[in-house]
Amino acid sequence: MPQGVEVLPNGLPDPALRQPARVEIDEAVNASTTFSLSYDFSIEDSDFPMLTDTRIGPEADIALRVAQDTQFQVLARGPMTRQRIHIVTGGAGSVLEAIGADVTVALAREAKVQVWPDTTDAAALTQLLSAAAIVPRVTLPSSIVHSDTRHALVQRESDLHFIRRLARRHGCWMWLEYDPVTALPTARIERPPVDGPTAAQLHLAGSERNVDELNIEWDVERMVGADAAHRDQFGDTDMDGSVDRSPLNPMADQALADIVKSPRKARLSLPVDDAGDLMVRSEAALIEAGWFVTAQLSVRKRVLQQVLRPASVVEVHGAGARHSGKYLVSRVMHHIDDDDHRMDLTLVRNAWF
Repeated sequence: MPQGVEVLPNGLPDPALRQPARVEIDEAVNASTTFSLSYDFSIEDSDFPMLTDTRIGPEADIALRVAQDTQFQVLARGPMTRQRIHIVTGGAGSVLEAIGADVTVALAREAKVQVWPDTTDAAALTQLLSAAAIVPRVTLPSSIVHSDTRHALVQRESDLHFIRRLARRHGCWMWLEYDPVTALPTARIERPPVDGPTAAQLHLAGSERNVDELNIEWDVERMVGADAAHRDQFGDTDMDGSVDRSPLNPMADQALADIVKSPRKARLSLPVDDAGDLMVRSEAALIEAGWFVTAQLSVRKRVLQQVLRPASVVEVHGAGARHSGKYLVSRVMHHIDDDDHRMDLTLVRNAWF
């Protein structure tokens, strides 16, 4: 078993299923998690039985679970979507790569056109996620009701793209968490948790060093304010949803709006029924643009003694006065084999010192 990862068909242990030699999992906020299981195989009874194993065949339900201390974490669960097969003459050295995605991929299989009558964005998200057997945890900043006699809530895409569109226009991230025993998924849709508890301390120097190198990039050519206006054709009034800066708390002393001197403003004109809803759209645009610092690094589970996940807060030490401090994890790529469990992290933050 590669570094403690378990492959669970239908979310349950199956001792008869061969464990893969290598596992890779790519999980990120606002994206479906993908995973691959690499098996070395050879000829058995004049055939390759591994290639017809239904437990890793089309749409087979697979969960991936890792141990952390005395507890478990499920990193992904969903259907197998494809395979890559490399066959060597004589069989020895052949490799099967079975590839899957999390449960949200099923929500992207059908494009729809639908009007959602007299509902809120949160109610629509909750209904769609619940129907897909995903527990919804939805926290939105706006509770405006979309009336079908004014500006109705209209879906012209798959359920997954509709869910992501609604989350994005509220400035929210979406990610999945799993019950460690049943592997049942919960969808978190909320604004980025910049004030969340620190999940890990990452040290580049000193006796506590657990990171070898760090790559940092910053880009200040981003909007820091938004002018937003709309004429209410039903009430014959003008709405103003302008915002001067991102509503998120900065993760260090200076947010982007404190750093740049020249104006950087977006102009938004959107069909809404409420000035508060227009302001939420402006805030969402600035939240998305506000991640002007990005960092990339690798950590190993045997050194860090824990598994990191997207949407968690980490604190970086030893990167200099400006770039040390708290970051949000936006992506984790897990590379797991018999020797190691390496996590390639992408970190973001909206401020510096």
